[in-house]
Amino acid sequence: MSDIPKIMTQILEAPTLEQKYRVFADFMEGEFGYVGVNYGIFLDARSAQAISNHFIAKRMGMSSEWREIYQKQGYGRRDLAMMMGAVTKRPILQTQFYQMQRQDDIPKPYAEVIEGVHNFVNCGVVLPVYANGRKGVVGLYDPKGDAVKHDEKYRKYGTLIEALARHLHVSSSWAEETIAQTRLSEMNLRVLRLKARGLRVKEILHQIERDNPKTVDNHMARVRRSLGARNDVEAVAKAATLGLLEPSGDSFDHEGADILPRGIGRT
Repeated sequence: MSDIPKIMTQILEAPTLEQKYRVFADFMEGEFGYVGVNYGIFLDARSAQAISNHFIAKRMGMSSEWREIYQKQGYGRRDLAMMMGAVTKRPILQTQFYQMQRQDDIPKPYAEVIEGVHNFVNCGVVLPVYANGRKGVVGLYDPKGDAVKHDEKYRKYGTLIEALARHLHVSSSWAEETIAQTRLSEMNLRVLRLKARGLRVKEILHQIERDNPKTVDNHMARVRRSLGARNDVEAVAKAATLGLLEPSGDSFDHEGADILPRGIGRT
């Protein structure tokens, strides 16, 4: 086993999310054979649609053919692994998904996605992570590994793998990726930051050199949609957890709605 404290230090000291993610992914592949490593966060976990629409992720190692199928078929809205990553706390092995599929324990739309991924992934694990007011998920996949051996190895090293996934999540800022993937503009962010300082509409208009009061709400509406927020207060709180603002010390933890198939509960 590699020097774990050294790996943790490398993750912590890497200056960008991309570099932290690469350190983590390279270790997971080299040490445990996880060729596919997905890491993402949920901006909104109140419904299946919100989870799918407000999921920001970094992915590597999965088959390009599977990614193309996933996108064309719109599997994001029926991805049980993503849903459970958003609303549960315990890890779930990929073999557990396959077992549920074989036993017809889940509705057909969800089972279709599990059947699809089974053509490209033999084994792996989905790890829900939570820190700094952010819900996230780390998916680790081995396309060709032996499922029985994988699960035995995970039972032995699972605590370590989970600790490293949490460490990655705690150490990471998603500010740049959030801006890039939601396409928030500089003016959107400027208005958001002025709003976070408690300025009134007239004061914000003066700062941005605009006259129309609707301008402020138009920008905040864009921010609310992008972050999956119901109001400006929630938008500011979410922005703080994402590193879009100076940390306010406040964070919201919105529990997921009843979005899992019947018979699959939260833990």
